[in-house]
Amino acid sequence: MSMFLKKNEIKELTGYARPGSQTNWLIENSYPFEIGADGYPRVMYSYVERRLGGFTKQERKKRHTPNFAALAG
Repeated sequence: MSMFLKKNEIKELTGYARPGSQTNWLIENSYPFEIGADGYPRVMYSYVERRLGGFTKQERKKRHTPNFAALAG
């Protein structure tokens, strides 16, 4: 799996199909990105997941369970 959103996912995120319009949207919404050799923006999955309130795959693996024994008096 790639660390970057696929082209159709960037289109879904930005609402634009053209790379220039996608880039403008990413800039206006303060998303970090790089431009690939094909002219399309590259956005990391991990950033989008954190930005939209989700967890990255690694963070999901690190979830801790509550220590209910500590609550017992």
